[in-house]
Amino acid sequence: MSSATLKSYTTQKALKTVVENFRKPRQLFMYHPIQFEINGTFPTTKTALFSKNVNGTTYWMANMTNVYERDRQILTHDGKFREEDFLAVFDEFCKQNGLFAGSNTPSTVAERCYTQAIEKYMKKNNIEAQVNNKSSHFFAMNESQMFKYRHYEDGSLPDGYSINVPESVADVSQILGSSVAPNAKLVEEKLRRFPSLCVRKGDELAGFISSETHGALAHLHVFDSHRGKNLGEKLEIGAAKMAIENGIRPCKFIDTTNEFFLEKAKKSKMMDLVESNGTPLVFDQNVYSPASNYGAYQ
Repeated sequence: MSSATLKSYTTQKALKTVVENFRKPRQLFMYHPIQFEINGTFPTTKTALFSKNVNGTTYWMANMTNVYERDRQILTHDGKFREEDFLAVFDEFCKQNGLFAGSNTPSTVAERCYTQAIEKYMKKNNIEAQVNNKSSHFFAMNESQMFKYRHYEDGSLPDGYSINVPESVADVSQILGSSVAPNAKLVEEKLRRFPSLCVRKGDELAGFISSETHGALAHLHVFDSHRGKNLGEKLEIGAAKMAIENGIRPCKFIDTTNEFFLEKAKKSKMMDLVESNGTPLVFDQNVYSPASNYGAYQ
């Protein structure tokens, strides 16, 4: 049995009624954007949430629109995931938000089971699109880790180094130089509104860390000439403390292929690897782009 239509939550008042549902570690990338929408943290983004219960499982789908980047869709569920049920709900979600119609292709963040289902959806509807896939494991702080790092004193920096918040205009060009997909205004806004730090030696930028619009810490980078001084760990701890102070549970994605940083994250005990029944969950961040014969499905 299923509810008749998708429920929508498009106002701050409506979102407040469901936001606490997403505090589980595997759903933090849904919790944070909804909380940001309620608090007006990132005014250039509008997050609308949709849900439907089918056979005892509730499927949640958020559509995030932003003036500086393409729309992003976040997908999760409560209960047992059933592909057939999800695809029926996803079809409604696509039609309501104009996805896979015209040139409006999705950019999704979800567990691997969703990615595999969407591939079947595209095949069934004769949709051909190019897919840029980034598969990651997800790490998040538990309550005791948050307590520890909220009060953590990480010692002194090497001589000549200092850590402080970015001076957006002055730092953004150097940070963009290390970005995979540079977008100056978007980067500047994220540096200004989300947990972000820079480490400097004198006036020279030595490294930085920022956050994504779904709340995860990201883009930790130390320039080559400043490595080997433990600056990355100090940036991450500092940004995590900022996150906690701003009501954000520190979390991060690490590429499944990045064995060095995966092992380092596991050994650090700073955050827990998010698992299901003892198996690390794989999360896909997929960007779909129109193929040459795209647009048959409307």
